Amino acid sequence: MAIQLGLLAVACGEQPRGQHQVQSAPVNASEPVQNLPENPSIEAEVVEVSSNLVRFTITTNLPLPIEVMVDVSLSGLAPDDTWVGHQSRVSLVEPVTVIDLDISQASQPLPSGEYEAEVSFYPRWGAAGNPTAQGAPEMHWSDQIALGGSGESRNSATRRNELRSWVIGNVIVGTPWDEGRFSARLGEFEKYPSTLSHHDAYYFAAADMTIIVNRIDSEVQIWRMGRALR
Repeated sequence: MAIQLGLLAVACGEQPRGQHQVQSAPVNASEPVQNLPENPSIEAEVVEVSSNLVRFTITTNLPLPIEVMVDVSLSGLAPDDTWVGHQSRVSLVEPVTVIDLDISQASQPLPSGEYEAEVSFYPRWGAAGNPTAQGAPEMHWSDQIALGGSGESRNSATRRNELRSWVIGNVIVGTPWDEGRFSARLGEFEKYPSTLSHHDAYYFAAADMTIIVNRIDSEVQIWRMGRALR
């Protein structure tokens, strides 16, 4: 599926959010000096290859090598929403480069829905060791793509993130344990013995989190993402 292309060039140089998977490309000092084109550009086509892979075919006329950030992010997120997406910092060493973004490596499963696919070039770090490319402006290409992802609905993922945010912001070591209060806030739970002595584990499926409780003091010991025993 070919994607219509768009380019935005702006002046700031902040490095984008999130953790990056770095693929570095050393600059060969013996290569001939390349000139900066009059109209520098980065464009792309993006398709969903499978439930785990999103393929970017990136075309640029910038002097190479450079590094760019490729990412997909759930469309329509509010500024204070938990970011849902995945990104990777990658090297471009040819005018046309194919990058497969493995979204199974995201910090949480990506739900089905509409996503914004983006390729971003930040000369401050993306052109390190390439003086000619450092003269280019910051550039962004983006377009919409529908992803099947994990198959989970957007509403379910949004609800999970809301519940997790509540736990992270309100539950610490020593928080008094009130089974009714936590159940009312987080939904149904599964209770089972913890591997810690005198502790119980409470798994809340809607949040996909486990809270470990000291049954003697009736206090929270720790919380974990997913199912946990300690």
